[in-house]
Amino acid sequence: MRLLHLLGYLYGRHGQVKRGTAYLLIAAQLEPANREVLQTLAHLLVQGGEADKALATIERLEELGSADHPALALLRGKALLAAGRTVEARRSFQDFLAQRELN
Repeated sequence: MRLLHLLGYLYGRHGQVKRGTAYLLIAAQLEPANREVLQTLAHLLVQGGEADKALATIERLEELGSADHPALALLRGKALLAAGRTVEARRSFQDFLAQRELN
């Protein structure tokens, strides 16, 4: 599991987003409640232009209890912006700033 996560992350960081996403999708299938894998997957989906899939992954993270984490609000804002939903993205970025001040 860790190897798949690491490979997905490394491929994504080095410009091979689709290949990295493939490894992370496999990791998410093997451990669907792994927050770290899901967060990395959502990030790569945003980078790869798949904002709707990223938003679905973020919703899954929120179901797992990560809804109040500032990084998740930032990631949601990026996904919404990539999806062209600027008003919602702005609100999410504001949530990120508010949560960051509290933590």
